[in-house]
Amino acid sequence: MEVQALSHVLLARADKAPDAVAYESIDTSGLVSALTYSQIAARAGELARELAESGEGPVLIALPAGLDYPVAVFAGFLAGRPVIPAFPPDHSSIPDHTRLAGIVADARPSAVVAAKQYPDLDVPTVLRVPGAEADGIEPYVGPDRDIAVVQYTSGSTGRPRGVLVRHESLAANTAAIAEKFGLDPESRALTWLPPFHDMGLVGGLLTPVTAGIPIRIMQPGDFLKAPLWWLQQISEIGATHTGGPNFGYDLCVRRASRDDALDGLDLSSWRVAFSGAEAVKHRTMTEFSRRFAPTGFRPEAFLPSYGLAEATLMVSAGHWSPTAPEPLGPVSCGAPVPGQRVVIVGQEDLAPVEDGAEGEIWIAGRHITPGYLSHEPGELFGELDGVRHLRTGDIGFLRDGELYVSGRVKDVIVHRGVNYHAVDVEATALDSVGRAGRTAAAFVVETPTESIPVLVLEVHGSPDESLAAGIRAAVLARTRLRLDVVALVKPRSLPRTSSGKVRRSAARDAFLAGTFDDAVVSGRGRLDALAARRTQGTAAVALASLICGIIAGTGELEDCGPTDELVALGVDSLRAAEAAAVLEHALGLPVPLESVLTSATPEHVAAALMAGWLADGHDAALVRTRMESAYEGAGVE
Repeated sequence: MEVQALSHVLLARADKAPDAVAYESIDTSGLVSALTYSQIAARAGELARELAESGEGPVLIALPAGLDYPVAVFAGFLAGRPVIPAFPPDHSSIPDHTRLAGIVADARPSAVVAAKQYPDLDVPTVLRVPGAEADGIEPYVGPDRDIAVVQYTSGSTGRPRGVLVRHESLAANTAAIAEKFGLDPESRALTWLPPFHDMGLVGGLLTPVTAGIPIRIMQPGDFLKAPLWWLQQISEIGATHTGGPNFGYDLCVRRASRDDALDGLDLSSWRVAFSGAEAVKHRTMTEFSRRFAPTGFRPEAFLPSYGLAEATLMVSAGHWSPTAPEPLGPVSCGAPVPGQRVVIVGQEDLAPVEDGAEGEIWIAGRHITPGYLSHEPGELFGELDGVRHLRTGDIGFLRDGELYVSGRVKDVIVHRGVNYHAVDVEATALDSVGRAGRTAAAFVVETPTESIPVLVLEVHGSPDESLAAGIRAAVLARTRLRLDVVALVKPRSLPRTSSGKVRRSAARDAFLAGTFDDAVVSGRGRLDALAARRTQGTAAVALASLICGIIAGTGELEDCGPTDELVALGVDSLRAAEAAAVLEHALGLPVPLESVLTSATPEHVAAALMAGWLADGHDAALVRTRMESAYEGAGVE
């Protein structure tokens, strides 16, 4: 299937249907603004002219959701410059502000498109989106380039990783989405998704241009404050295609507890209610379908989907059947979209498995990223029959051509030789508490003598032992996993990514640090068994920080993070030997050179050294004491 770069698609639509509305934006007062294809093309073309004169680097977009955002995106495309979808600096949100600073440091954009000057954004050129004064001007069209977007994923930590998205991949994936969604001239789209996430950008802002249909843009914050306003907008404009992550549908159900919340809602036009970006849950779709059935919503409108930025966006999707079997297992995410080849590969032998068997999801096709902007790909790719495949890190299986996603490779709980999926444990726990539960994180903590399965669950109201007992019984009955510790915490206590996904590894770290100790209502006796493990964990974190300082010092680097790739930092055998010698001198403990050479990151070096020292009889308390002395200057030059 031949595809055309989206910049050329926009210009063609501006030529053939100049007055057709491309984008609308609505604010909380109900005021609607709109831009036609000719206005988008003219304003993007004028901004592209300025971008062409502002260096050769990528273009950072630091704008809120609205009509200016697609103008800025297409300006980058027309100028032949990769765009970095981002957001305005928010000093009230430390994680978001830190993440934006990390993106700027990693990508080194030569220009930023923003509504105003931000002194702490270290970008040479600041440009604003043109207004009506640019309408009617012939658009500037620069040279065609390979890379269209540098997409920083929501889960990025440490030094963030920018996924490279080609123009060809973007065009192919938006065309595949349009085909899977069944978009036609009568379709009408609506989005509240953040445009700096892949689903909001590719699925929300760009696919409608490929399909030639209008889309109305809501502010993400407006949706979070009033989820039912999203449904009211569907009623108002007769939207046929809109959706979001699973939690968005949960929010709507919770806010529609009173019958009068349904007054005036007409969802009969809604043909595709896509759900993705996080685990899609049978319970959520069932409850939403029941609650909004009186408004004309049809359960089969649900379209569970699977995708990731490294595959541009969508990998597979398919309409939900409320009578599908295995309502407690993973939801079918349908068949792969055109151009995406999906293979399930065994984690041990890295060979394709038979239909229905579980393994890692690998993908091939022209939608796949060539890699990261400034990071080595590491284990991002694998080869099957001479063809390079993307290794997603997700676990799932294919059955009758449809993809089922079970969880992440790193989120599989291994306890007493048996594998359990964290998402299954969490879903069971949430089912057992009903509407009292918000979200959960399940993980296992290893001690020197045993593994301890832990569940941390956000609940409304006052937690008690009986609620925890019911959770443990339900999880045991459904998954056969016996939870040793249950902590019931207040809503929004669990660490999340910028897109709202729970970060299980961070939750585990917080648990090890004692953050949730006061919330443990079942299994408090197990906390004593974790004392040694906690000492070891904090020692490993401190050790990784010390290693970072040594690597930065010996390599004359401005910065080094615990999860940074040593290869990307330029740590060759000579620098590895120097760093090992300095660390050994500082701590008075053996630091084998191979521990540095065979580890991917400072964090991995710390883990390897801790394991070796513990095996040699050096306890974690000793390591902490030596590091404290090193930081005080007793062993560090």
